[in-house]
Amino acid sequence: MPKVAFTTLGCRLNQAESDSMAEDLSGAGFEVAQGAEAPDVVVINTCTVTREATKASRMAIRRSVRNYPDARVVVVGCYAVSDRSEIEEIEGVDLVLGNDEKEAFVQALGASAIAGPLMGIGFGPPGSKPAPRRFEQPKVRANLKAQTGCDEWCSFCIIPTTRGPLRSMDEDGLIAQAQARVDAGAREIVLTGVHLGKYTYDTGGDESSLIRLFERLLSINGLWRLRLSSILSRHLTDDVLAYMASEPRLCRYLHVPLQSGDDGVLEAMNRPYRIDDYIERVEAAVTALPDVALATDIIVGFPGESDEAFEATMDVVRRMRFSKLHVFRYSARPATAAADRTDDVSSDVKKSRSKRLIELGNGIRRDFLEAHVGPRLQVLVEDERIVDGVSICSGQTDDYVRAWFEGSGLLGAMVEVEGTAIRSDGIRATLIGAADNSHALVSIREGIA
Repeated sequence: MPKVAFTTLGCRLNQAESDSMAEDLSGAGFEVAQGAEAPDVVVINTCTVTREATKASRMAIRRSVRNYPDARVVVVGCYAVSDRSEIEEIEGVDLVLGNDEKEAFVQALGASAIAGPLMGIGFGPPGSKPAPRRFEQPKVRANLKAQTGCDEWCSFCIIPTTRGPLRSMDEDGLIAQAQARVDAGAREIVLTGVHLGKYTYDTGGDESSLIRLFERLLSINGLWRLRLSSILSRHLTDDVLAYMASEPRLCRYLHVPLQSGDDGVLEAMNRPYRIDDYIERVEAAVTALPDVALATDIIVGFPGESDEAFEATMDVVRRMRFSKLHVFRYSARPATAAADRTDDVSSDVKKSRSKRLIELGNGIRRDFLEAHVGPRLQVLVEDERIVDGVSICSGQTDDYVRAWFEGSGLLGAMVEVEGTAIRSDGIRATLIGAADNSHALVSIREGIA
């Protein structure tokens, strides 16, 4: 069978879309290339949210062209939208597709100028529909794209241009996709979107639509966990939090982007909240979900960020005790409003502020991980491999801590472990046995009904 290889950069939404494209190609007769197998098609799903992301995408394209000279190279994603002509000038790139074309990926390939050479390796006539999807490599934790597009126009961000306006996926279609993933062995679904809290806003809906989607997803037999990828503080309404508190299968983990702890910077960023609003909603979440873990994104060195503004951000981090910080040094993204500002912060100051914030975040992170040493924890086993002759399993707790422990034949099982020590990327643990809600210690390799 023809082989396809994927390189995915950027956000979890990109990963969800790569998974869907792989499923579409699987239905058209492709297999994902394994190990040293030479692919017939290489798909690079790009990111361009920062200049560094654009550079990484460009390097990934050139690396794929160099490493797979006989493969057809297809570039998709945000960089393919923002700088299409730049990509088309890279020698060896056969096709450039936008974000919208991901949703009918096989059809887009079939209708392209490279369809002729590809017809002999699984595509069929241009415009033909793929066969029903099958899942060659089931995942214990699967991404599900509920929404795309954005209408906020933050001054540092290109996403409204590269992904367009708000667009929500059909609810019945999402349930069907989730059911297929669960039938294939997924036990956790990660709900993704550019603006997940605005699911159905484009069709007149509100957060009640998101709650209804939660309810329908959790009615799927065999789905043990539902996780949110990211949500703005303003969408953590009392109703959303009350539902989360009532439903233990909704993971106690919230990624709530902050970007800055200073109102002046937030206004310059055109963020849709101010710091008091943010704190009020996040503290409401902690009250409703006392065991919730909080993660966030922060940009340091945004144009005009003063020492006082940065210290305000540090104060918010200390107060909120985020379990994980994603810290970015600001770099001007062409074609965004902030790129025209002339009050940039020096690179040395950005570096210093970034270092201080990361050190603060790492200290809070260590305290958070230490709290997982000793107690018994439920872990969904996502990976199992031999390390130095020993079978090592790993998986996530519902508050998004990765645990490593000795065990075998547990892929896809919910188990109970006891944390024994922290490590930089999670904890070491000892296997206790099956978790109360795991039903059985079954493996994807044995087939999960």
